[in-house]
Amino acid sequence: MTQTPQAQVMKRVFKFDGKVLEDPNPKMTPEQVKQFYSQTYPELLTAGIGSPVEDLKAGTFTIELIKHYGRKG
Repeated sequence: MTQTPQAQVMKRVFKFDGKVLEDPNPKMTPEQVKQFYSQTYPELLTAGIGSPVEDLKAGTFTIELIKHYGRKG
């Protein structure tokens, strides 16, 4: 008998300004997570959200919160 592969639940991890921020609630959108952490890091109010980067080995999606999003110079 062969075993069928089990689905792995991917954990979201948020990174901002060199810090790793835990996912406060997997049901929240990345925008809601950004708003949640903006109470601690006010510069998140103007930050952008990067595309998720998948790490199958670690079982995570890393989402970068970009501090100087859309700024020139």
